[in-house]
Amino acid sequence: MKKIKTLAAAAVVAVSLFSMQGDAMAAEANTISVRGIAKQEVAPDMAYLTLGISVKGDTAESVRTQVAEASQKVRRALLGMAISENNIQSSSYNLYPDYENVNGKNKQKGYALNTTLRIKVDDLKKLGDIIDKTVQEGVTNVNQVSFALSEESNVQRHQLLAAAVDNARAKAAIVANAGGRNLGEMLSADISDYNGETMVAAGTNYKRSLAADVAAPTQLMPGTLKIDASVEVTFKLN
Repeated sequence: MKKIKTLAAAAVVAVSLFSMQGDAMAAEANTISVRGIAKQEVAPDMAYLTLGISVKGDTAESVRTQVAEASQKVRRALLGMAISENNIQSSSYNLYPDYENVNGKNKQKGYALNTTLRIKVDDLKKLGDIIDKTVQEGVTNVNQVSFALSEESNVQRHQLLAAAVDNARAKAAIVANAGGRNLGEMLSADISDYNGETMVAAGTNYKRSLAADVAAPTQLMPGTLKIDASVEVTFKLN
């Protein structure tokens, strides 16, 4: 008798599980999930500037001293242009032996040191002036200039996300109507962050290129950024 009761209880549990699975499948059958995408071109309001100082010399101490002095001058120039300390970041510092090939053999002739600074520029009108003045103070490489949107530029983000949701709703409505159903309320949304950053200039040895015409200021044109956002949305089907 005990064995029969156990089997009966197991049967009840199995029926309950099948019932729960059936309810879940029915719920899934009454929903639709689509990905909405929106793209937009906007004007950037900030930039990231990567500056490099490269020095070679006879001893490690000599190149260290040269780079330290140049870095101090560059930092003072940046502070003088109202670039805050928080927006000046050292991103690399590499000191290594410098070799030359003599009769098929590598021979050390001294040392080389490369260091880079990453500068956040909130005022794009200052960008060309920052490049010119830091090059005058010791920068030897302008490695990269990237235009972007600041964290404070929320209007474009909000518009882009709203457009992505509208795109998802339009897609879902087409599919629902084609199947003889009506689109209901939105049940959930998984938001992907927008992305958009454009590298507009990269190069080396700006000091040499500017030396040919010191009077000509550097000018960079921001243009527009192509940004996009995507949202995975689930709607109820009526």
